[in-house]
Amino acid sequence: MAGKAKFHLTAGTSIGVTESTVATIEAIASATLLEIGTTQKEISYNGGQKQDVDVGVLLSEEEEMENGLESPGELSLSGNWFPSDEGQASLRAADADDSTRGLVLTFKSGATATMLVQVRQETWGVQKSGVATGGFTLRVKGKPVYASAPSGGTGE
Repeated sequence: MAGKAKFHLTAGTSIGVTESTVATIEAIASATLLEIGTTQKEISYNGGQKQDVDVGVLLSEEEEMENGLESPGELSLSGNWFPSDEGQASLRAADADDSTRGLVLTFKSGATATMLVQVRQETWGVQKSGVATGGFTLRVKGKPVYASAPSGGTGE
């Protein structure tokens, strides 16, 4: 049985960040979202990694390990640095006061990824090419919540 490739198109992906602090992932649904996708070119998520805990004992001939607590995930946004962009300004405000923001990625297909984030780092730079670049490294608080596209579409 031949299968068909499953994918999400990236063109048309919107990225919304809450205008102000949110405490829970459920609160994002009723918060005002500011569009940040118009300045971003790349999104990269790295899920939490578990730290191994050595539980071996002297009598054991094997090295015994057990999964410890999961580290938080990390999301990187990179693109054009635009100081007056409302979404970027919201993330800079969150960085200044160590507060959390909600972030919602909506793919062209309608599938979403919703998460609570804290800003770990903001970067920006200028090159001879004439376009200022910038980005944010965000610590994901808890697990992202994924929702499939309403029609189950692939974003075609």
